[in-house]
Amino acid sequence: MRISLKPLVLASALFCASAAMAADLVTVNVPFTFTAMGQSFPAGHYDIAVTGNNSLVTLYSKTDATKRLTWVVRPVDARKAAGVVTFDEQGTSYSLKNIQVGSRITPNLDPQTSDRQTKRGVGATTSVGNQ
Repeated sequence: MRISLKPLVLASALFCASAAMAADLVTVNVPFTFTAMGQSFPAGHYDIAVTGNNSLVTLYSKTDATKRLTWVVRPVDARKAAGVVTFDEQGTSYSLKNIQVGSRITPNLDPQTSDRQTKRGVGATTSVGNQ
């Protein structure tokens, strides 16, 4: 009887890849509409996935497949929450500022933030996260 290790090795690799992928996928609930990269996004649940050898993060709506954006990420100290999405609040509007998943974070996604901070000041910074 001949035993083949190939299926066992492939199954192990697939299991490890699935476990790693699950650790880099979080869901957050954003309770307000917001803008990002000139697009309007509705309030709701969003999945955030880290892909591309931990170099990209994708935010996508769980209810509207057309609401999806991808950014390059860099390393940073990890937070307690698995995923944190930070917004700049100006009056009643919110702009996506950055996304952090584990030890990966996007750069400042709201290019107007520095202009607002120097001219008028940001009204507030709001974060929502997955605990």
